[in-house]
Amino acid sequence: MLTRSQFLARSAAFVLALQEDPRFRSRPDLQPPPVRILHAAAGTAPGHLFLAPSSGPGRHGPMILDAAGELVWFRPTGRPSMNLRVASYRGRPVLTWWEALPGGGLGHGEHVIVDDSYRELARFPAGNGRPSDLHELLLTSRGTALVTSFEVRRGTGGSVMGGIVQELEVPSARVLFEWRSLDHVRVEESYAPAGYRWDYFHVNAVDVDADGHLLVSARNTWAVYKVHRETGAVLWRLGGKRSDFALGAGARFAWQHDARSHDGGRTISIFDNGEVRSRGLVLELDHARNRATVAREYLHHPSLHAHKLGSVQLQPNGDVLVGWGTDPHFTEFAADGAVRLDATLPHGGENYRTLRFRWVGRPREAPAAAVRGPVVYASWNGATEVAAWRIEPGGPAVRRTGFETALPLRAGDVVALDGRGRALGRYRLP
Repeated sequence: MLTRSQFLARSAAFVLALQEDPRFRSRPDLQPPPVRILHAAAGTAPGHLFLAPSSGPGRHGPMILDAAGELVWFRPTGRPSMNLRVASYRGRPVLTWWEALPGGGLGHGEHVIVDDSYRELARFPAGNGRPSDLHELLLTSRGTALVTSFEVRRGTGGSVMGGIVQELEVPSARVLFEWRSLDHVRVEESYAPAGYRWDYFHVNAVDVDADGHLLVSARNTWAVYKVHRETGAVLWRLGGKRSDFALGAGARFAWQHDARSHDGGRTISIFDNGEVRSRGLVLELDHARNRATVAREYLHHPSLHAHKLGSVQLQPNGDVLVGWGTDPHFTEFAADGAVRLDATLPHGGENYRTLRFRWVGRPREAPAAAVRGPVVYASWNGATEVAAWRIEPGGPAVRRTGFETALPLRAGDVVALDGRGRALGRYRLP
C-alpha cells in the first residue's frame, strides 16, 4: 500500500509524463474541443445536447453536453465522426453516428450503434458494397436504417456523381430498398458548377414523411424530393428549378440541409445555408394549392453564413435548435425568436448537426479520480444521473460542477451520488 506522499508523487510524475495540459485532471486522455457559452441557457427544452465536432482544435468525436454546455460524455475517435443522435433499436434507447474508416475520407465510413452503457451493438457499412456516406443514419420504426451513399457514372460529357438512398436491414446491411438520383432527377436541375466528377445532386438528409414515404434533401439542386418508398418515383419537388410548390415571399432556400417533416406532413423544417446568410426555416405546405409559405425563420445576430453542414430541430416545448454547420455556433431559439442559448466551438471547428434529446447514460466503466495536492478531482464519462460526489466514509457531499468536480482529499472511496443521495459508482483511492 502506497503512503499518501508516495501516491501524490507518482500522480505528479504521471501528469508530467503526459506532456500536455489537460482540461480534466481525472481524464487527461479526453481533451474535447472547448465550448464557449455566449448566451447562458435559460428556459431551454429538456434534454442533453449532441454534437460530433469533426475539425478544429481539440480531439474529435461524439460529444454530449448538459443544458449549461458542460461536457457529459466524449469519445475521441481519432478520425472524423459525425451525425450523433439518439434513436431506438430493438425497443431500447441507443446512440448512433457515422465514423470514418482509418485512412478514409468523409465519404467512406461505417455506421455505429451503442447502447446506454456506450457498449457497441452494431457497426455496419452501406449495402451492396457501396461507400458509406456521412450524411444520414436514421433508424426507423420498421427496425431498419436509412443511410446515404453515392455512385459515379461516366458518359460522353464526363463523370457525374449521383446520390443514393438505401434502406438497410440492421445489422446485416442487407439492402431492402435503393434509390438512385440519376435514375429520377436530371442533371439539368443542379446549381453546382460542372466539373470533374460533377456532384450534381449531393444528398444530405433523408426523413420519413407522415405517409411513410421518404423526404430526400439534395444540396446541389436546392430541392427536397418526396420519394415513393417502394417504386422510387418522385412524388413532388419542393424548391429548386422544378418545384411543384409555388414559393411564397422568403420561402426560397439554397444549398440546404436537414429537411424534416412535421405536423403530419403539413410543415417542413430546413437549414437554409443560403447564398449570403444562413437561417433556420420552417415552411407550411398547402398540398391542396401546392403552395409553400414561411411559418417562421431564425437568424443569428450577428449574421452567420455556413457554406455547408447545418441543422434545425424543432423541440417539444416549441423551441428551435439551430446548428450553424461550418460556422461552429449552435443556438436555441424560443418560438418567437428570442435566444435561449447561444454557444460556439473554437474557431476553425465544424459540427455537422447539433441536436437535443433526452438521454440517460449508465457507463459500464467505473468513475475516474485524480489527486492534485489536497484536492481530489472526480468524473464519470457518460454518466448522466450524477448529482453529487462524496468520499466515504465520512466525507461531505459536494454538488457536481460540470464534467469534473473537486473534493477535499481524504482516505476512502470516491462515490458518485444521484439526486436522492444513492451511490451509483465508486473509485477507490490508493
